[in-house]
Amino acid sequence: MDTDKQKKRQQLLLELEDIIGNECYNGNIQNWGPNGTFLGEGRSFRYPITFNASDGSKVKKRSIDLSLPANVSKTGYYAFGANKLNIIRALDGVIEHLENEYGLELEK
Repeated sequence: MDTDKQKKRQQLLLELEDIIGNECYNGNIQNWGPNGTFLGEGRSFRYPITFNASDGSKVKKRSIDLSLPANVSKTGYYAFGANKLNIIRALDGVIEHLENEYGLELEK
């Protein structure tokens, strides 16, 4: 895969992750507005994604960062206690499946 296609694929993966990461909701969070006004139960929030940096450190993000190197961005995962969901790798697998099974061609 040429460099231009790799960058476009990386951008697509991060954009798809951003869509998924912004779909979190917690019905137990109490929302309070100005002057103590109760605004209702439940709140949507951006689930943080963690990346493994080249130096071995962990980098948490709450928004997409297209400046991340490809080797770092592909390590993105959601941490659930002791478990983790390799979201970027999973999304790449979904795109690959769509390409192979349904003839999806990524162009822009």
